[in-house]
Amino acid sequence: MSDSIKVVQAPSVPVMHWRLFAELVGVEEGVMRGMCEKGHVPVVQIGKHRFINLAKLHADCMSAPDRDL
Repeated sequence: MSDSIKVVQAPSVPVMHWRLFAELVGVEEGVMRGMCEKGHVPVVQIGKHRFINLAKLHADCMSAPDRDL
């Protein structure tokens, strides 16, 4: 039996619509909306649209201390 692994490469862009980001990371839209509203992921508002600030998210992840989960 062969196990397959799905690998998704996100495009190299500084921002991404929150719905697309939710789909790429495998989180339901309602969960991602809540994460945005609570400030768990960096968000930038462009007009009436909300985007995940991937540049800030990457920088935050790279500077965060390693933690055992």
